[in-house]
Amino acid sequence: MIELSAQAIFLQDSHGCAVPFAPDDLAARIRSVLPENGADPDPDALARDAVSAVEYALRHAGKPKSGPLYVKASAVDAMIANILQSVGFHDAAAAYGRTKRIDDESEHFQDARIAALLRERLPLNGDRLAAVARKVSNTLRSIGADASSTDLVFELAKHFADSLDAVGAVNLSLPEPGWNDKGFILPPEEFTSRISAASARLLDPQCRAVKVQPVDLRVFPALRVELRFFPLLRGSGLETPVTELAFAPLLAPAAACVDELCIAADDACGRHGGESVTPLKLMLHFADAEVFASEAMGCSGRKASAGILNALAGFFTGMITRRPEEITCG
Repeated sequence: MIELSAQAIFLQDSHGCAVPFAPDDLAARIRSVLPENGADPDPDALARDAVSAVEYALRHAGKPKSGPLYVKASAVDAMIANILQSVGFHDAAAAYGRTKRIDDESEHFQDARIAALLRERLPLNGDRLAAVARKVSNTLRSIGADASSTDLVFELAKHFADSLDAVGAVNLSLPEPGWNDKGFILPPEEFTSRISAASARLLDPQCRAVKVQPVDLRVFPALRVELRFFPLLRGSGLETPVTELAFAPLLAPAAACVDELCIAADDACGRHGGESVTPLKLMLHFADAEVFASEAMGCSGRKASAGILNALAGFFTGMITRRPEEITCG
């Protein structure tokens, strides 16, 4: 699964090494402590929502929106432990703290040559120089460029020096304790029954163009909607390979369905006393997008597919009223 048009997030360990934020890996780490600690009936859903809550907090922490975002790995660990404790899984939270930390996954080494080079050309010294040199050295090793040009070294150093001040703790806001006590989960039937017949046909098992997940209000109140392109193409009369401009109008019924689902889900939450968590955050997942780009649009290569899928995602988000917090494709 890949995320479309998202700001890159890097987790920095105590040695200054930055690794990409990997939601799937973090969710797997959370799930590893749940089964043996009397955890949730649906540990996958809890892990998914915990990761979503963390990622949302990182992206809305008041940091600059341009360029990669750097956050302390220890802050992410503390946020996950806080989430597990907030839903009553204290043993799981303790077990999570004993799992392999992100800090331990990176090798720490000093590169005296890079440090000396930076000291001559950049206004860096002391701990700041050591931190930037470590990050430059680790980055070069991670991309297989141990022997690189000095221009690349200086560009990386300038970037990391600017990002040092952006690294810090992030606050995580969880729903009111009342929701955690109730463990309230809103089933799709509570709101899908209130949408139009045209939109309901898209959710029908015979079509499967749109699918919604239960809304778990304990950790990350969100409406998660899966969309599939192939059912929309079926019966349209368009010949493959189809272009994004020709396919875009077929997205309109699904967009109308998503708008109706957002309103209906918010209304259902309100009827059950959950006004404080509405409007629900919208998470979109194009389940068959990568296969569709290859088989129905004739795309070859991940780069070409990503460009097409970003265009389709742009068309779709322009048709709906609520701005999605996350758009992924599978």
